[in-house]
Amino acid sequence: MARDKDKPDIAPGTPLRRVIPILITLAVFGIFGPLLFSAYWLNTFSTVACLSLVAATVSLLYGQLGMVSLAQFALSGIGGWVCLRLVHGLAFPFEIALLSGAVVAAAFGLLVGLPALRMRGLYLALLTLMVASAFQVAVNVIGFPDGGPGFTGKVIDGQRSLIERPWIAGSDSSYFRYVLVWLAAGMVWIEWLRCTKPGRAWALIRKSEAAAIAAGVSVLNYKARAFAMGGLLAGLAGGLLAGLNGQLDNTGFPASQSILIYALVVVGGVYNWMGTLFAGLLIRALPALLNDHGVDGNLANVFFGFALLVSLIQGRKGLAGQLADFYKFVRNSRIIEGTLSWGLIAIVCGLLCARFEQASFAGSFFIVLIALLFRLVIPGVCWMLLGFFGKKVQDGAEDAEAWCSLRLARAMTKAGLLPDHRLIKRTLNWLFIGSFVAWVAWGVFDVEYRVALCIIWGAMTAKVAIEVYSYRLMLPLRQRIDLRFPKPFASYK
Repeated sequence: MARDKDKPDIAPGTPLRRVIPILITLAVFGIFGPLLFSAYWLNTFSTVACLSLVAATVSLLYGQLGMVSLAQFALSGIGGWVCLRLVHGLAFPFEIALLSGAVVAAAFGLLVGLPALRMRGLYLALLTLMVASAFQVAVNVIGFPDGGPGFTGKVIDGQRSLIERPWIAGSDSSYFRYVLVWLAAGMVWIEWLRCTKPGRAWALIRKSEAAAIAAGVSVLNYKARAFAMGGLLAGLAGGLLAGLNGQLDNTGFPASQSILIYALVVVGGVYNWMGTLFAGLLIRALPALLNDHGVDGNLANVFFGFALLVSLIQGRKGLAGQLADFYKFVRNSRIIEGTLSWGLIAIVCGLLCARFEQASFAGSFFIVLIALLFRLVIPGVCWMLLGFFGKKVQDGAEDAEAWCSLRLARAMTKAGLLPDHRLIKRTLNWLFIGSFVAWVAWGVFDVEYRVALCIIWGAMTAKVAIEVYSYRLMLPLRQRIDLRFPKPFASYK
């Protein structure tokens, strides 16, 4: 494809432009989440938000510094322990106890990070794993505070006490939004630093510590700052988990959980902020969805192992990196057109479902948006997964699909029909999306499986019809928008 010199790429985004998508994404979840989910799923997604904050610290240390820390989940347990102790023992307000626990976890994170000044790689991973194991042993012995006497505050053979949530977040919906605010603050802080001087220093340290020292970068200072920051945010997540449940359980912070969250951050993508959200969803929402359908949630570990292997084969970009590569050529005109058409279809489907009492407006609206999003995402992900079986298998499958599609398109042309060179991919895509999204909607929104299938396939049919009949009208408008608002890497003919 030839490059159009009249459409130069725009400069890399400023820190403010980099954090705006985070704020918009979490704001949408905060506004519509309480309208869509039951109390069970609100608590589930509140846990997802807390675990995403822990995952963000893993992404910070590994993605920016190349440091493998397997103690981040243990640090969140430290933050939760201190928060519970201050509320039960000294009657501190929740916010003060939350921040105090985060500060204590930051101090422990700094101590954990001190050996990183001399070691990295496997040795650092083993050391941090031993720290996580030590915390697991300690918390199994002393337990989490629950209103008892003494330093540990542990009740023996009695009724455990629960801490109260903050006064501004007493209900499940308000606490869900409360957690999202803290998650947004933590993720924005990390992303802002990535775009500024600390991020450049971390990147240089990851490439070569000798080069960083030669460039005048204080390796000691920036490494210590990263580990303290990771401990602070992990401790904050632990306190938020304590506030969500009112207590914490001894079995909730095993060392294996630290390993799992690191692996899922790699699967989600360590170099993109969305990878941390994917990690939180995988570690908590997927097992909850399986349990909701009567399937043992531990079976998700089988999928996690497979997904980790695929991510390593595909270059360690993770799901977020693969999606970023897939969409970097999308033009602004298609984004605007898709937003308007998706919104219109989702609103119409929601009104129809509510009118005929087949599903709620909010539930059907959300189902349609997810189905249309998967309509674009799934083809790239499915072909990517074929790479697990080797490059030859992946190329052979693509060649076979192209051969069949070409002959099918020729047959359609002879019959006087408009040829579609991706008809086979579209058909497989629709079958997969319909079965998978309908299964999710059945568990999360209690929508009948057949009704969900009709909603999904009806929405995708409407989207195709809009694309076909509005193509000639939209083409000049697309060209004008792309000329006025060029997008990076999309200025090609």
